Amino acid sequence: MGGVPTIAGRPPIACQNCANAKTGCDKKVPCTRCAEKNLQCEARFARRSSKAAIRAAQANAAHLAQSPQQVQPPPPRGTNLPFMDASQAAGVKVEVNGSPSAIEVAIPGGCDEEGPQLSMGDFPSPHTQEGNLDEYTHLANNFSVPDSAYQDLIMWPSFPMDIDPFPNALSLTATDVSMPIYSGLSTVSVPSELLAGSSPRGSIHTPGTSIMSGEFDNASTPVEFAMAIPTANSIPEFEVVIAAEGAWNLARCNPPTFTGNCPRTAIVHLECLEQKSKQEGTWSSLENYLQRANRDASDTTSVVPLTPDTRDRMLAITQSFLHKALEVHRGGHNGYPKRGYSGHGDFNFIVLPPSRILEHFLRSYVRSLSVYYPLVAAGCVDPNEMLRNNQASTLLVLLMIAQGAAAMPLAEARYLSAGLIETCRISLFDIVEKHVELSADPTALRCALLFLVLGAWSGDKWLMDIAMGQRGMYISMLKHSGMLEPQPLVVPELNGSTSTELQWRAWVQRETQNRLVYNYVMLDQELALFHDTAPLFAITDLRCPLPGPEVLWKSTNSGQWFTAMQSLHNCAANVNPQLLSTPSATPSLYELFQDFLHDSLLRRQSNLSPQQLRLILHPLQALVCHSRQMGSCFSEVFGTRHTSGCSVAKASILHRLEEAQALLQKWHDTTINHSKANPSCPITRCNLVLYHLISLNAVTDFPEIERLARREGFGGLSWELPLRHGRCIFQRHKAIFHCGQVYRLLRLMPNDCRPAWWSVAMYRATMILWTDSISRTDPNLQVDNHDTIGIGSSFAVRIDQLAADDQVLHNYMWGGGGVPVLMGLDGAAVALDKPGDLLSYAVKNIDSCFSSRIGDGIKRKLVSLGNTWSMEVMGGSPVGSSVC
Repeated sequence: MGGVPTIAGRPPIACQNCANAKTGCDKKVPCTRCAEKNLQCEARFARRSSKAAIRAAQANAAHLAQSPQQVQPPPPRGTNLPFMDASQAAGVKVEVNGSPSAIEVAIPGGCDEEGPQLSMGDFPSPHTQEGNLDEYTHLANNFSVPDSAYQDLIMWPSFPMDIDPFPNALSLTATDVSMPIYSGLSTVSVPSELLAGSSPRGSIHTPGTSIMSGEFDNASTPVEFAMAIPTANSIPEFEVVIAAEGAWNLARCNPPTFTGNCPRTAIVHLECLEQKSKQEGTWSSLENYLQRANRDASDTTSVVPLTPDTRDRMLAITQSFLHKALEVHRGGHNGYPKRGYSGHGDFNFIVLPPSRILEHFLRSYVRSLSVYYPLVAAGCVDPNEMLRNNQASTLLVLLMIAQGAAAMPLAEARYLSAGLIETCRISLFDIVEKHVELSADPTALRCALLFLVLGAWSGDKWLMDIAMGQRGMYISMLKHSGMLEPQPLVVPELNGSTSTELQWRAWVQRETQNRLVYNYVMLDQELALFHDTAPLFAITDLRCPLPGPEVLWKSTNSGQWFTAMQSLHNCAANVNPQLLSTPSATPSLYELFQDFLHDSLLRRQSNLSPQQLRLILHPLQALVCHSRQMGSCFSEVFGTRHTSGCSVAKASILHRLEEAQALLQKWHDTTINHSKANPSCPITRCNLVLYHLISLNAVTDFPEIERLARREGFGGLSWELPLRHGRCIFQRHKAIFHCGQVYRLLRLMPNDCRPAWWSVAMYRATMILWTDSISRTDPNLQVDNHDTIGIGSSFAVRIDQLAADDQVLHNYMWGGGGVPVLMGLDGAAVALDKPGDLLSYAVKNIDSCFSSRIGDGIKRKLVSLGNTWSMEVMGGSPVGSSVC
């Protein structure tokens, strides 16, 4: 065998054959493996010099950049070097904003074959490990195409092969880094203990091989996952997640990053879950949180405690699910080296949190999601009963846990949630593929519903894309299951031979299917609204009965259900069921919408529920969406109230849009009348937020607003902004009114009981006001008198504090004067003519609530938007300058 050559001090790395095979290499020429297999060995060398050369070059660069009196000694081993953000290094046009100081990243440390056994530190304590930089820098020189055997629902791309993970690392100074204005954002290095023992593929510091492919000589090598902490309430985030935010399928206000340039994130979440299971005290912070949390005693009744047998069964099945997911993402039999179980850490296992923490997650699911997607019978989750059935039931419990964990503002809960979501996604698809009959199974479809909710609002680019891509598949499965078809009227035999218990269970089974259908309808509406697409359900397809009264659904036994049924039908036990009047039966959404169009809802007024009112918004949103899509096809400005001189087609579309607005107003009046009995109902508030967002789509063109924010077709000239304003906002006074109501209603919602999309709703309202603000910086902007009401007035109209029926707000809407303003969390007024202050207002409001991955991403996007546009155009203070 030959010796180990060197080139200009650059150490040898694995040969090309071993790198492609993802196996170990002794780095000889030829290496032992190539010699045994009679292969032509092609030696490779690290891209950069050794760490000693790096330190020497860094010291020399510092010496040249400073005066002799300011020369500092080179940093000790393991200290942080000034380093440009990884997403910028990867060529991704996503600004990860930080403090005015240089962004830092920890130098990854080397370790032996087994890897150091490190204890988990407190987040986000920044420290690094000493080690050999060359073991990681050489990876950028090796781009390996993922193995062809890799099977997944989407072939996720890798980083470009020309990426240098350490650009200008030898001479980069703090002044060389182009920093954003927002001083409230800071970037820190995350200790390698976070994922001790993780493979190099899980780090963004290996972009040459991405997260899925490339050399894998040491499966236990710890890596540094650099994370950014925007504010005090935010949770440390993986760089790969931040780098992929530019390719989100919504909130696209910044220059986009296309899928081909996005890093893979799924393996990061899976390996994070896997490696945290090997650490002691992983769930201690969750236990401390539960000790500090003060929950009502009644909250504990929503979940049946886990038995030891149930926990053991759940752990065993979850173990198999995780192994399947890891095998998929590591490329099957050619990806992850199979080793014996003799070495420490060789066996990959998962340890779930203690039972009381899992029960808390389930209660969090009931509290945060089942309010808006009511599918929990009797208001109680019994995991012991659910896990007695099949794998689909276990998946459902795990997805419930993931949803409950996602709603908690803790780093460990977020990591557990992301890992479980990806694990369950793969197993769900696998189960349905192997057992085709489960495509019509209510439990499997309910799992799919939960995955779509979790994935679409996860804040992870790939989960968001997969959820939006697979919603059509699961909706098709639901349609073909026959659950949407009309059903015969079923009246219980109040005095018959069939036992009450059997009748109750049959009713619950049928009601569960009906509720499942309309939960899909509500999700379809939300996804279509926030992604600016048409809903997938047609109103003519929805012929199954609407969900029944809540008093029946929440009955805990057959006796309660029987009593409630008697009360609803206003009959005694000895009345012939055939004499019961049919109008009391629950109609379908198709029939209910017909009644709404014909102004005949009064005959069902006493039976209308907030959920039924919410479902009426689905066809109304479809009507607005189709009208807006048709209107966008006209080259001239669309939305003007004057139809004289326009084409017949445009006049017809404008007329349809006005009809849709009239129907929306009628829905609003009906909802307000029904909400007087329970004004603090969370479903009603959610309904009103959706109503105002749909109404905003009728008076604005949100895709055009985001195109302006990305400067697409914008030359930077002041005269262009008024023209773009007319294409973005058609009726300014209505747009301002609806945006203010969105803010007001969202702030009224409790922090732990907000819809998963609430931060995206705030983003949409903010972008509309921001567009109006920057477009009005031109003093030559000419608008009609109605759009300039309030100019020169002496009093402020707090649009985010006043209810829709408030007289002051009503007077402003119809020319009574006043200057519209927002009220910040500190009570200070925020003027609508300062775009930077509007963005800061939204960032602060999102930051005031529980941290979520999608909310943190929205904040970064708004901050990046504010720093992209020049302060001459923006006006006001820097974005987020006063954010903690």
